[in-house]
Amino acid sequence: MIIRILLIIMLVTSWSMAQSPASSSQPAAPAKQYFIAIFSKGPAWDEAKPANEQAGFREHSENLRRLRAEKKISIGGRYGDKGMVIVEAQNEADARALFVSDVMVEKKTFTLELNQFRPFYKGAIE
Repeated sequence: MIIRILLIIMLVTSWSMAQSPASSSQPAAPAKQYFIAIFSKGPAWDEAKPANEQAGFREHSENLRRLRAEKKISIGGRYGDKGMVIVEAQNEADARALFVSDVMVEKKTFTLELNQFRPFYKGAIE
């Protein structure tokens, strides 16, 4: 009888340990956060010139190339007269910092709109 009680206690203890979250001495890695950066024509946009002839276009393109090389851009493209990239960052401030030195944003050739992006299809951009 005592052995049966001990076995039941062991089973219950094992089951309850499996149900509770494992404690770890290492902090959990922060969840990935994504942000959509939308570039629109700003007040300094010169309507007489195409996009690739706007002041700062080469530097803007270099910044995007660098972000792609650093694996911070998940996807990007143009639609209508806008450009859009999805970037990975720890938070909105870090996402915004990726574009603070972008000449076309800095000189207001482009306006930058930044929004958090929460994909609901697993694997959509990862």
